[in-house]
Order: sequence, then C-alpha cells, then structure tokens
Amino acid sequence: MTRTTRLTLAAGLAAAAALAGCTNPNWNVSRTDPETTIDVGYRFDDDDARRIYRGMVNDCLSKPWIDAFVRENGGRRPIVIVGTVRNGTGDYIETKLITKRVEEELINSQRVRLVADRDQRGEVRDERLQQKDWSDPATVKRMGKELGADFMMIGQINDSVERSRDQRTVVNYYQANLELVNIETGEKVWIQTEEIKKVARR
Repeated sequence: MTRTTRLTLAAGLAAAAALAGCTNPNWNVSRTDPETTIDVGYRFDDDDARRIYRGMVNDCLSKPWIDAFVRENGGRRPIVIVGTVRNGTGDYIETKLITKRVEEELINSQRVRLVADRDQRGEVRDERLQQKDWSDPATVKRMGKELGADFMMIGQINDSVERSRDQRTVVNYYQANLELVNIETGEKVWIQTEEIKKVARR
C-alpha cells in the first residue's frame, strides 16, 4: 500500500468517525394522544380520516332508511357489509383507517347487523373447510349458513390540488363519499359527502 493510499484511507476513516460522532443513531420518541392533530405536511392524514368516518357514521345512523327497513321487514334489523372505499387521490391513503372505524361504530350502535368483509369471509370459509376434516363433528360449523347482507356500503375519496405560482402555497381539497346500496335491487338508500380543505404555506 502506497503512502498516498494510506493517507487517503486514514482521512476517510477520520471523516466517517467524525460523522458518526455527530449523528445520533437513535430516535427521540414521545407519545401523544392519538386525537391530537399534528400536521407535518399538507397531505391526507389520520385527523382527516377521523373527521370523515365520524361525520359519515353519525349521518348514516340518523337517517330514516333504518327505520323504514325495520318497518317493512317485521322488526328485523338491516344487515350491512362495508365494502371498498377507493382512493382516487394523488396521496397514499390507507382507506381501512376509515372502513374499520365505520364498522366499529355501526356495530356499537346496535341499530344494524354487520357481516364480515370480503377478505375476512375468505379466511372464515377456509376455517370451516379445516373444521370439516380436523374438528370434532359435534362442533363443526355448517356450510351455507352465512348471513346475506341487505346493504353494501361503498365509497371513494377524491381530491383537487392547487398551487400558487411561486409554489409556496398549496390548497388540498378532499371530498369523501359513502353510499349505501340495496344489494338485491341496486337502490341507493343513503349517500353522504364529507369535505376537507387544507391550506399549507412555507
């Protein structure tokens, strides 16, 4: 190894050591109330998801479609399945942050009955097949006994983004829409839109 190579290598190691000494490899973490709004950018976040599902569920449960169904069906509560909420925005949005909380609120209201979503039903059906081969016959759950949903809730989130000419101001407008559709007839019995507008400046 030449003297020049040794000097270059030593300088590189010294620089790496200095950099390592200045950089803390650990994160400083603090916990906060999940309800606290913390904006680190102008894109869709957890607070937006909360605003949407709370507004949607409160409206859905307060509208007359439930009472109309109960009257027309001898006092039986409607059976609902929560389907897909599509992300039509330019942001990454985990829409299950919305749909799972919608399911929770619907169940807890006791005004409707809820059945498992498509992914969950597949897992449950696999379990029934396993029971057929491996479980005590007295405890095996029968096929063809699933509840058929009366209504499916589906929706979409769309957005519109505007930027100032100097790129220092961004306005994000989000429009979330949920609809409840009668599975047998295709009739829409409830529809609601929630809007969010965010202004970010730098």
